[in-house]
Amino acid sequence: MKRFIAYSVPFIVILVIFSITSCKRNVEVSNIAYYTCGMHPSVKILPKDYNEGVMCPICNMKLTPVYKEKIKQPEEVSSEVDKAKGVVNRVKIKGEQAQLAGVRTEPVKRLHLSKEIRTVGRVAYDPRLAIAEEEFIGSLKAMDKIQGGDIPEIKERALNLVKSSKRKLKLLGLGEEEIRGLEETGKVHTSLILPEKKMWIYGDVYEYELSWVKKGQEIRVTTSSYPGEEFKGIISSLNPVLDPKTRSVKFRAEVENSNLKLKPEMYVDVVIQSMYMSADGKHMVLAIPKDAVLDTGTRKIVWVDKGNGEYEGRVVTIGPEATASIDGKKARFYPILKGLNEGEAVVTKANFLIDSQSQITGVAAAGYGGALGAGEEVPGAIPPGHKH
Repeated sequence: MKRFIAYSVPFIVILVIFSITSCKRNVEVSNIAYYTCGMHPSVKILPKDYNEGVMCPICNMKLTPVYKEKIKQPEEVSSEVDKAKGVVNRVKIKGEQAQLAGVRTEPVKRLHLSKEIRTVGRVAYDPRLAIAEEEFIGSLKAMDKIQGGDIPEIKERALNLVKSSKRKLKLLGLGEEEIRGLEETGKVHTSLILPEKKMWIYGDVYEYELSWVKKGQEIRVTTSSYPGEEFKGIISSLNPVLDPKTRSVKFRAEVENSNLKLKPEMYVDVVIQSMYMSADGKHMVLAIPKDAVLDTGTRKIVWVDKGNGEYEGRVVTIGPEATASIDGKKARFYPILKGLNEGEAVVTKANFLIDSQSQITGVAAAGYGGALGAGEEVPGAIPPGHKH
């Protein structure tokens, strides 16, 4: 009898566990509304048509169950989606599921961001601007001569001529300081037509690069005529009008021309190294890797790791793409203007997969090979088919 009991107890325990598991599984199956694909939410397979061999007809990935009603799980996220703070959704993924999906995160941190703009240019040969400078200087001299006169009409005509000449110089790209220099010296920039110790370089930057290019920035100039030699200069002005055909703006830079090597109309390569600066004038700014940002076209979404397997989709405002040096290697980053705090961990890999899962009734997943697999429905999640 003792031997019978000893052999029977383990068998009974196994039978009870199997029965409980089967009941739980049957309850879960009865609550499944349909099966869908994490990458193609339009796919819907009814439970009666589903078996382990049925895959997504579009991408052949494993299907994910969508439940009729919320099944409570210990790992559920209990907080509501806070749209006021830019939160678009929250999902829950178990540790092993996140590891299988290849989820990686990086902290939001302060960095020095910069951008290197490379463009082609030419050494200025600009008789038109030289003539405009002569006209401006001539109008100033004429104005000085008639200052002591008694005829108001002549004075007004001379003043209008000065204003017109000055406006022409601005349209041709001269800045206020350069025009004041002409007023003080009364000398035309002859380097516009002949080689001199300082030459002007004309170059173009595209519309989307304008925030990086400012007056007073240093540039480096090289030319195939003198391999290995570099000429340094400073941007003196930018044209006030955008070229509608090329969507670019012309800049002018004054460059040191040792031994008069640079000749008018010579082609050159120009490098502009610009440091990003925040609105309050700081160079150390909050930044995140470029891969962390999902651009929907209307707004930018970042998935934030809140800990314990919870991920939060958040709308952020970013600055222009830039680079930073990390452990001696250059990487692409975005400055963060709004939506994230220093130290928060943002998802840089598998964020697209998490985002696609968040659109299926807030269901988080289980395996990279088949979306993320079955998971938990999140209270307060945005309904299926929502748009960022």
